[in-house]
Amino acid sequence: MQYQITAQPRIVTTEPLLDRGMNLDECKVMCTSPLIPLREKLFFRIIYETQFRPFEVLNLQIENWDRNQRLITAVRVKQRTKPLKGNINAKVWLPSRPRTMVLTENTNEMIRTIVSNRKKGTIFINEKGTMLSLEWFNERINHYAKLLGIQKIKKYYTDGKVLKLVTCMALREGGERHHDNAGGSRKLSAVAAGHTMEVKQKHYEKVGEDFEQVHESYRKFHPAFVEGW
Repeated sequence: MQYQITAQPRIVTTEPLLDRGMNLDECKVMCTSPLIPLREKLFFRIIYETQFRPFEVLNLQIENWDRNQRLITAVRVKQRTKPLKGNINAKVWLPSRPRTMVLTENTNEMIRTIVSNRKKGTIFINEKGTMLSLEWFNERINHYAKLLGIQKIKKYYTDGKVLKLVTCMALREGGERHHDNAGGSRKLSAVAAGHTMEVKQKHYEKVGEDFEQVHESYRKFHPAFVEGW
């Protein structure tokens, strides 16, 4: 039986796509291994701990980090149609509702080290001060997953390309799943992940956006917090 992803080509497999992803041990290795440089490891940790999307982590600003409270805020930017003068609709980029998540102590200290004495700007930059790309981080996680022997390729596209199972998005999905499996509220992890209300109502009970409850649930159930990664 064949399963289809969003775009062509199709994936040739008999395994449900829901079975893909990273287990707890694999996520822990990617978030704690001494073989992974601090910058890359911090990027992976924030994704796993907060359920922010990789591009949201890439665009995190120092100004949106509360180092004392160990909180960090992501603002997802969406493309929307906005009516302009003359009844002309234009595609513009507008910020959506921000999400603030709590960080583990170790991750918070890693940010302190990475930003050093910088007071503003993007957290993730290279040695020249230029913002890094998501493609670069995707390549890095694949590199270190191979180095650590945890990269998995179980599915193949019809055109011969492979689908890697240890990815930045898999870290995000793993963090949400591991929180839920440990007894955390599925409703609250949906809030953390920033699902739309349509998705929330379809897959979860309708919830508000009380991030204090989200933070409490993550501190109590998320493996990175419970085990002190």
